[in-house]
Amino acid sequence: MLGGSAFGLVLNVSDWFGLQNGVIRFVGDLFRDVPLVTMIVVLVAVALAIGVVAALALFVEMWWNYRLDREPGGTLRVRRGLLTTRSISLEEARLRGVDLVEPLGARLAGAARVDAVATGLAAKTEDEQTDRRTLLPAAPRAVADRVAADVLHEPVSPTSAVRLRPHPVAAQGRRLRWALATVAAFEVVLVVLGALLTDVLLHLAWISAIVLVPVAVLLALDAYRSLGHGVTGGYLVMRSGTVRRSTVALQRRGIVGWTVRQSILQRRAGLATVLATTAAGAGEYAIHDAGTSAGLAVAEEAVPDLLTPFLERAPADPTSSLVRHVG
Repeated sequence: MLGGSAFGLVLNVSDWFGLQNGVIRFVGDLFRDVPLVTMIVVLVAVALAIGVVAALALFVEMWWNYRLDREPGGTLRVRRGLLTTRSISLEEARLRGVDLVEPLGARLAGAARVDAVATGLAAKTEDEQTDRRTLLPAAPRAVADRVAADVLHEPVSPTSAVRLRPHPVAAQGRRLRWALATVAAFEVVLVVLGALLTDVLLHLAWISAIVLVPVAVLLALDAYRSLGHGVTGGYLVMRSGTVRRSTVALQRRGIVGWTVRQSILQRRAGLATVLATTAAGAGEYAIHDAGTSAGLAVAEEAVPDLLTPFLERAPADPTSSLVRHVG
């Protein structure tokens, strides 16, 4: 993204001085005798390299001289910034949990960042480069867990102390179908354009399919492995995602309601998405594609009696878990 923005910036600046056509001709002459596929690969590689350098520079500017302090009176204060110094305060009384965020690149490096789940804390605005909720930038996972524990006044972070319950295999099938359908839609566009415009796009279609199908399957399987939920101490913990894996530890006392969603396909597969409603953070935090019985049971376990009036037990076994939403 940053690499593409850099190319756009070069074209805009050259246009200010009336040199845009010259820049385009220069690039065209540079790749005149190069096959189109090779040119695309080279341009993508250059864009990625520029993006990496730009992302590193942006990270340094945002998080230089970072400090997280607990001040007298129960206030967390984050200070950071190289060219512009930023200071963000958060009263601990408004804290309702933490979100351990692991973007794919950071997770492969064994890193994670810590975001606050708090009331009255606005997300980033359009002119900001990072979220105001971030308490710790990408750091080794052990450091992130320790910071999360310190922020919550817990000996061990709930995100690492909990034993997450796995989700049904049907949830894996849903992710595989979504991933392959996305690749198929992309390939159909390339094939149609190739049939209408140039055979090069047809070759690009089968080449990209060879690459994208395995990647999509791996991401879908990873997304399924990332699914999980559990209750530990005073916290409900929910994990999901692959490109951006999120593990939310939400204080049970901060949950004010539940929403249970079931599409037709979920109902046929015996799955449901259970959302914990809170006044903090995003407002709702989801347990995606849990077994219907297990999802409702964990909601009842996390906040006893809140969901009970809307549930009934399976008639065949009065001692079984809560399985049906009747409200």
